[in-house]
Amino acid sequence: MKTWRYQRGDVPVGCLVGGAVALIVILIAIKVAPIMIHVGELDKQIGVYADRANRREYNDKRIERAILTKAESLDLPVTKKDIKIKRTSNRIKITVVYEVPIEFPGYTYVWHKEHFHERPLFYG
Repeated sequence: MKTWRYQRGDVPVGCLVGGAVALIVILIAIKVAPIMIHVGELDKQIGVYADRANRREYNDKRIERAILTKAESLDLPVTKKDIKIKRTSNRIKITVVYEVPIEFPGYTYVWHKEHFHERPLFYG
């Protein structure tokens, strides 16, 4: 008697493993994607502040307050001591270093993130 290899209800093991891997990837993406978007928005905003640093009204304290406000609105754990602004006669360097904890069931991943922007200053 000839047996049927793929009878109704028979699921290949590879399909189950692939489905489990896809499910894990989707669950990780759901947790990580919003955080990555927020980190990207903060990086973009820090670049904008570095570009505006040559204006007289954009002193170091104002830039620091603006970065802290933006990070708070994005729920990123940036504190005052994480921000370093170094201004020379013709350049500005803004460095923001912080760690974002990403919590998964049974595991917490700590993502170390560093933003660095350096721009020339042109005073008119």
